[in-house]
Amino acid sequence: MTPRSCTALVLLSLPAAALAQNVAEVQVAPPTVTIKAGERTGLLATAFDRAGNVIPTVRFNWGSNNVVVARVDNNGTVTGVANGVAIVEARAGSRKGQAVVQVVGGGAPPVAPRTEPGAQPPAGQPAAAEPSAALDPLAGQPAGVGPAAALRIDPPAIYLLPSENTRVLPRALREDGSPAAPVRVAWKSLREDIAGVDQNGNVVALAPGQGTLQVTGPGGLTATAPVVVASADAAIQATNPIRLSPGDVDTLRVIVPSQNGRQVNPLALQWSSSDPSVAQVNMLGLVRAVSAGKATLTVTGLLQMKTMEVLVHRVVQYLAVRPRSSVDVQVPVTSTTKFTAQALAADTMPIPEAPLRWSVADTTIVGLEVATGTLTGKRLGRTQVTVRGPGGAPAVTWNVNVIAGAVKLGVTRLGLPQGAHMTIKATFADDAGGVLGPASGITWTSDNPQVATVGEDGGVSAAGYGRARITATAPGGKTATADVIVQGEIIVASNRSGKFQLYAADRSNLAQLRKVSVDTAQAVDPAVSPDGSRIAFVSTRDGIPHIYVMEADGTNVTRLTSDPQPDARPVFTADGEAIVFASQRTGKQQIWMVNLDGTGLKQLTTDSLSFAPTVSPDGGIIAYVSLRNKNYDIWLMSRDGSNQRAFTRSPQWRESEPHFLRDGSLAYLVERPENGRTVQQVIKADLATGTTTPLTGTDLAITGYAISPGGELLALVVNAQPENRRNPLYKVYIQPVGSGTPVPMPTTGAEQMATPTFLPLP
Repeated sequence: MTPRSCTALVLLSLPAAALAQNVAEVQVAPPTVTIKAGERTGLLATAFDRAGNVIPTVRFNWGSNNVVVARVDNNGTVTGVANGVAIVEARAGSRKGQAVVQVVGGGAPPVAPRTEPGAQPPAGQPAAAEPSAALDPLAGQPAGVGPAAALRIDPPAIYLLPSENTRVLPRALREDGSPAAPVRVAWKSLREDIAGVDQNGNVVALAPGQGTLQVTGPGGLTATAPVVVASADAAIQATNPIRLSPGDVDTLRVIVPSQNGRQVNPLALQWSSSDPSVAQVNMLGLVRAVSAGKATLTVTGLLQMKTMEVLVHRVVQYLAVRPRSSVDVQVPVTSTTKFTAQALAADTMPIPEAPLRWSVADTTIVGLEVATGTLTGKRLGRTQVTVRGPGGAPAVTWNVNVIAGAVKLGVTRLGLPQGAHMTIKATFADDAGGVLGPASGITWTSDNPQVATVGEDGGVSAAGYGRARITATAPGGKTATADVIVQGEIIVASNRSGKFQLYAADRSNLAQLRKVSVDTAQAVDPAVSPDGSRIAFVSTRDGIPHIYVMEADGTNVTRLTSDPQPDARPVFTADGEAIVFASQRTGKQQIWMVNLDGTGLKQLTTDSLSFAPTVSPDGGIIAYVSLRNKNYDIWLMSRDGSNQRAFTRSPQWRESEPHFLRDGSLAYLVERPENGRTVQQVIKADLATGTTTPLTGTDLAITGYAISPGGELLALVVNAQPENRRNPLYKVYIQPVGSGTPVPMPTTGAEQMATPTFLPLP
């Protein structure tokens, strides 16, 4: 006897109860049947083990829950008795499968005769199989206590396709909505032509339309639920084609998209495979890949048929990937890099149809577009990217380090007085320069520590006169630089070399003047940019006073204006991108503006004479001197020249030399009669209230001045020989505001000084 025969004998010798213990599932086909009264049809029951294999030796016990509608014998043959719906079951141990049988064309179901246990049926009448599930009105009700105050049907609405079936359950509720003690109920369909229901709550859809289910309990308790039967397309919930590796298992589900993706009961469907040697499918849609190839799966039921392709590829043994996984992959923030992976068979031939699964450990650090393999850095940090092959194929993991895409500094140019300190802020930026957040792990260096040193926090200290370059290096190696120029705090024009040139000094050592400009002619009217790195001035090197701009150390001189008429008194706008100045190019001196690159020339005033402009710290207001009221007055206007209005109106006084302070207040020079003489005094005014405060006394013949941005120090231009009006001797005095004696900047011989200005303090 062969081993196979021995196995068969052992199986046949086992009792039915032992075989039933191995049954994991029972299916009955077809799941729905419609027959006429008196007709017969056959049902097929199949038992499966846990692995989905068919168990061919199982014997089933058949039964009908409504023998007055349909009967079934132990061979699965169903006989229609009368109009109605019955549930036919095939049972193997504790496992069972069901089919819904609808009987049409007969009269109303007869009343089943009562027979005592063990009684024989009338002569000539076949014995009916016992129902597989006795009527149990309490079935499906949760345990509860207390009398029922209401009934509810669960679910509250039923959606079915024609010939589909489902089960609804009653719920007995107390007044507070909690479960009551189970009660006996009776079911009824108010539209039996649309949907039928048995006394166990099994509902079968018969025809398109909307019906109503009613459940009735003791004491007149009732509840209803709508039943909507609608023809709608079903769909297989999977991507077509399905790609599997030999040995892979997948479960296909059929849904109704138009009904919120409701899943169709698999017992109402039949599956088949065009090539079981490639892919097998059982009655529940469980697909098992067998060998490489292509097969078509077909599902039928509910008067529909759908297909799905299954592509079983060769076994994947290797993954060929780029970049190499043996080294860390560095990706700058917002930048991208490509990842590729290819499945290979044992002979290293590509398997392009093999599906690969990508995953990212932390999606807040990087994002991965699987379709293109594009990985994008989102924020600084480390994470892992993994690609896995199908089945037992190997996985490849990359360590990804997102580094700074670029580092951006708050300033790229900076002018500082000697001894000053300022911290440069660094941020991480994307490739377009957009700020991503504060930078960390930055390394700071200076190429000239004798001029400027830099600390670990980006703090720059001005150590000596000259120029230094500060470099910030991000962890990924990206760099950004800022040029630092250390210059004297006070810039003045002096003629000590024969012609007025620009010199610089510090308040701590007024005698040490350092030459700033190298000019062949006169250079006066210096103005320092808000960042301290540039100086605008007026030069006659081309014969006519024009405006020039240079670095704060006197290098890179460029000409800004070139009109045949003279220009004067330049001042930077608050953003440092343009120059406001006075010019006679229209015949009368007016206020103009021009960009640092020479473009955008615009006239801002047109009335009478206007000159000596100054710009507020926020850049919104320009103050200037105007003679339009036949007197020297301070006027204000917006940056674009609009909203011109007088700030001072003093017919007996002469106001000039406006200068804005850092706090937005406005200082200006007043010349007025006092006790029979004319005095000059610098005062400060609040723009909002007009309240004035004196900044100097009246004992000096002040013709001009400059005030430090913080408002604590004055540089006064004084005629040291006021009695000599024909040949005045101009000197510059330094005086703390509010107290102290003015100290003259030392001069030699007939040296004169004029037009002072201050570097902005950080």
